[in-house]
Amino acid sequence: MASSNSAAMTDLVRALDDDTREQVQLLRDIIGSLDADLTEHVKWNAPSYVFDGEDRITMNLRNKQGLVKLVLHMGATRPENRKGAPVLLEDEGIVEWASDIRGFVTFADLADVRAKEAGLRRVLSSWLAIDHRAPE
Repeated sequence: MASSNSAAMTDLVRALDDDTREQVQLLRDIIGSLDADLTEHVKWNAPSYVFDGEDRITMNLRNKQGLVKLVLHMGATRPENRKGAPVLLEDEGIVEWASDIRGFVTFADLADVRAKEAGLRRVLSSWLAIDHRAPE
């Protein structure tokens, strides 16, 4: 996996509290081990991953719940339908869908990341296999 700005990523991760840092690092390891040509960079003050020219996976580290979340999204080139059925049919029961092309996986703590790891790997691999471009 390529990194577009490793110094910014290092600083971001180093500034996190211990619990969040451990979750983020495990998620970075999981995402980095996927069989996909991903580029890691900082977006929304969190790690984000570009695949095929679009941001497809972004961590949300600053939310009202104070939890670590992964946002699955399709970038800006595909219109979002908030009432549409999710484009990913098999989500292991771990994705909370906000629209047809945007969902969240929420983690309570490091143990929760570990418990969801196998399913998360399958979800992320399936997610990245979906064409992000708008259907013609």
